Amino acid sequence: MQYLVLSIEEGCDPANRLYHFDLTTLPHGFEGFKGCYMLLPFKKLVDNFDAQYQLVANNKSVFTFLTNNNAPRYKLMRVDLNYPSAWTDVILESKTDVLVSADCVNLQHLLVCYMSDVKHQLQVHDLQTGSLLHQLHLEIGSVTETSSHRQDSEIFFSFTSFLIPETIYQCDLRSADLEVKVLWETVVANFNSNLFETCQVNCCIKGASKQPCTALVLCRDSVFAKDCCVSSS
Repeated sequence: MQYLVLSIEEGCDPANRLYHFDLTTLPHGFEGFKGCYMLLPFKKLVDNFDAQYQLVANNKSVFTFLTNNNAPRYKLMRVDLNYPSAWTDVILESKTDVLVSADCVNLQHLLVCYMSDVKHQLQVHDLQTGSLLHQLHLEIGSVTETSSHRQDSEIFFSFTSFLIPETIYQCDLRSADLEVKVLWETVVANFNSNLFETCQVNCCIKGASKQPCTALVLCRDSVFAKDCCVSSS
């Protein structure tokens, strides 16, 4: 470990300050600092509460953050600590989807989770360029948690939906087809999910624009309108 990154929050707003310290500058290393009550001379990177910054990964002095800086739907930005005023975009803010999380995996990949039309999507991006490499196949539902390490090629995530109770999946990014496999699942007695189907529909209140929502349909052979409107008084 070379760097310490200090994040300071105030209240419940999605905003924080960022400071950093290079441990290699200690005369006797971090071990030699034990028992010393001197304050570490942190350097400021972000010294206001204008936006939120979540550390995703770093290559030496180059750090990548998930942030809502001028991006209410969030994006990924990168900065070199040696040039703290020069921030660059890695993954641009989506025009429609919210970037929920980003984790570094398989050394040089990013596992990215988006909220898209009230459902989650998992994508694999290149860490350096931010370009989309793969989209993992998911049913309509919610990714409740992801777990991964930068040095490992395997990723794990917890998923749930109207038809799928809490289930943990795994995927090896070294595999050619990126098959998503069930690692652990919740078994519900006397429930046959094949009798139901979860689908995406567009709903609107008359006079307003259409908004996506999720519907649960009895029987897979049912004919269900993909668009519907409701009246309000």
